Amino acid sequence: MGWLDSATDRSARRWLSRMGDELRSGWLALAEPAVRKKFDQHLDQITEFLRVQEELVDRAVPTTPLVLIAGHAYDVRNQARDEGWQPPDTAAAWTADEWFGLRLLACYELAAREPRGPKPAHRHVEGFSIVGLIRGARPG
Repeated sequence: MGWLDSATDRSARRWLSRMGDELRSGWLALAEPAVRKKFDQHLDQITEFLRVQEELVDRAVPTTPLVLIAGHAYDVRNQARDEGWQPPDTAAAWTADEWFGLRLLACYELAAREPRGPKPAHRHVEGFSIVGLIRGARPG
């Protein structure tokens, strides 16, 4: 990986980390089965979007999956801001209809799985484990 890829990955990681800070309450909301189901659908849709981007879009300069994910999240976040959306303040305020928030959470989750991605959510939000929440445990 060249210096440009490294620099763009760093920039993507920093932007995603800031975005993740805005979504803190959403990670706790994933304990709700209906919210989790919609989140999983977003994960699948973004994965397919990334596959298409990598296979069908010719680029003059190759890019990493992390940068593609950050680019998608950036576009979603801009659209959300244009429409006046703000992340819900509490986990209880998140619903399965929270399209922008769940889409951004899914982008963050996929980015965290990348080798140079942001910290995984279970380390990003104090006091809980995303894996424990998915399995039904409640924060202490």
